[in-house]
Amino acid sequence: MCLEFVLKCLSIVLIYSCFVSPMLFADALPVSSAEVASGWTAEMVAQVDQSYAGWDVEIGDADNDGQNEILTTGCPDSRLYLFKKRNGTWESHILAENLAEQKPGMGLAVKVVDLNHDGKNEIALGTGQEKGGTAFLYVFQMDGQKITKQLSCRPECNQSSYTHNLALYDLDNDGIMEIISAYCGGGEIIRYDVDAALTTIEARKIYHLSGSGEESLIEDVDNDGHVEFLTSNGFRAGRARVELFEFDDKGELQTPPRLVLDGYEGNPCFYASLLVGDVDNCGKNELIIGWKKEQKVNKATLLGYRVDQDAKIVYSFERDTEDLDMAYFEKMMVIADANNDKKNELVISTRGDNVSEFITSTHLGHVFQYSVDTSGALQKTMLVNFAEDFAESSWLAAGDADNDGRNDVVLATGKGDRTRPGTSVIILLNSQRSK
Repeated sequence: MCLEFVLKCLSIVLIYSCFVSPMLFADALPVSSAEVASGWTAEMVAQVDQSYAGWDVEIGDADNDGQNEILTTGCPDSRLYLFKKRNGTWESHILAENLAEQKPGMGLAVKVVDLNHDGKNEIALGTGQEKGGTAFLYVFQMDGQKITKQLSCRPECNQSSYTHNLALYDLDNDGIMEIISAYCGGGEIIRYDVDAALTTIEARKIYHLSGSGEESLIEDVDNDGHVEFLTSNGFRAGRARVELFEFDDKGELQTPPRLVLDGYEGNPCFYASLLVGDVDNCGKNELIIGWKKEQKVNKATLLGYRVDQDAKIVYSFERDTEDLDMAYFEKMMVIADANNDKKNELVISTRGDNVSEFITSTHLGHVFQYSVDTSGALQKTMLVNFAEDFAESSWLAAGDADNDGRNDVVLATGKGDRTRPGTSVIILLNSQRSK
């Protein structure tokens, strides 16, 4: 009787897993860690002794060997990590640490870019100062395993402690990219100019937001052939705004902003996250905004806009959903062909770190993919559901991280108190479509 009972229980479990649950456990991860959508696999790239492996993830050829690497930066030791797949095995390298020059400290933004257009990439990185003081900007050059040259700047014109993304573009057509960043805290927008030899960085404040600077993008959002600067001006009750600035012929920011979105449909908001890309594969960019109405109410509204002289809502991906946990998405949204079907999708990861933000969270650890078909219909798929004891948050990037000719989604996780040591992981997600 006991054996018969056990066999019946096993049958029920198998039936449930096959027909009820749309998710499959990833063989490459600990069983308790994550469920991954059918048709996708998850590979453990590395585990690190940081509570947050990422506040940013970048895929690019940082060492100029013709192959992509994964770079992450996080906390509490404000490290810069490089992960590289060589001969089928992932290698991990700590390129730099204590970049905030205080512990705990944060690495908040990392980019791989050829700043002076000499055919060799550099790494740009911005910090977060947990104990106060002005954030640092770094520019690195490296060989295969280590930093060979380092520049840094901590401008006196900035009083804010947290870098919210780095926007890079050759604005004045001198062959060298400029870097613009909006800063969390006081709302300074700082422009950095690097010389051609990469020996100096000059900084100047080009605008001062009314609230906290929460994003920095340089994109052609209105599809007029010219780039604009976009930022989120928020972290203030009922005063979150998305602001769009034009550049003049000399590459200088034109103020005041040309277009301001002050919440959505008459709803004042606390926070706004934003992204620009061709989400519906129409050949033109859309503006994606994730709105959070109230700081301590974790509901997100995710809208897609078509921008010209004004901004019109064309897609409503989410309305007041709790699926997206704390409703912050800076460096947690990407538009790319994530599943290798030759069409772009929108992929979003979530935050659940209420220990840091003092906001109650359910630690969902979700990663979602949104797609728009040719008729404009929307489809939502949960790609990853992290177990709470494994990860509460993740940051992401999309690209060919393992150099197999196919796009991947890379996730860097976070859990617990960001000011303390911990354990976090880097995971490579891959769609099995047409493989």
